[in-house]
Amino acid sequence: MSPGLSFGGYPDRVRLSDWLLVDWVATAKRGAPFPEPWSYAHSPLQSMIRQLVELGVMQPPAPGTDVATIARDATAAAQVWLEQHPRPEPEPATTSRAAERGRSWGI
Repeated sequence: MSPGLSFGGYPDRVRLSDWLLVDWVATAKRGAPFPEPWSYAHSPLQSMIRQLVELGVMQPPAPGTDVATIARDATAAAQVWLEQHPRPEPEPATTSRAAERGRSWGI
């Protein structure tokens, strides 16, 4: 497994939203509806698997692998990953300096 996302050679800490995705994959039952925002994706399963690969939770599935096998592998990998990564605390709300000065996108 890869070490996950990094910036400038330093590992990126796990965000709560990423942890919640992995938790959903680890506990989802067959036929469960996809959670938001993945439920709005053109291909929710592909989007979720891509994010799990980017996080280092699992290896990319081989081309032609059936959906059931991908789901089983993702669930098993997510369960192992959760054992190694405790749930992070949510980040406190902050304001940017630009917002304080009244700047916004496109202005």
